[in-house]
Amino acid sequence: LAVFSNVWLELPLPINATLILLVDLITNMIPSIAMAGEPPESPLMHQPPRNIKTDRILTFKMIFFSYFQIGMIQAFAGLYAYFVVLTDYGFSPS
Repeated sequence: LAVFSNVWLELPLPINATLILLVDLITNMIPSIAMAGEPPESPLMHQPPRNIKTDRILTFKMIFFSYFQIGMIQAFAGLYAYFVVLTDYGFSPS
């Protein structure tokens, strides 16, 4: 969204590509290290597979909660932070 607003609305970018990659690597390294150190689940392969007719992985309730509730909150929080930072550095939307 920030790149599109930079191209179409000529708003300045809040963060460059190098910093985006740095944040991505830092936030993904800690969970990856934690997952690598976990002990294996031994009885997992001995369980029968799930029933695809009754045991759903994705339900309407989970999709609605993920995308429409949590997703909207995160989107508005990100846009709010974006415009607060731009206003602090002298670019006020008019």
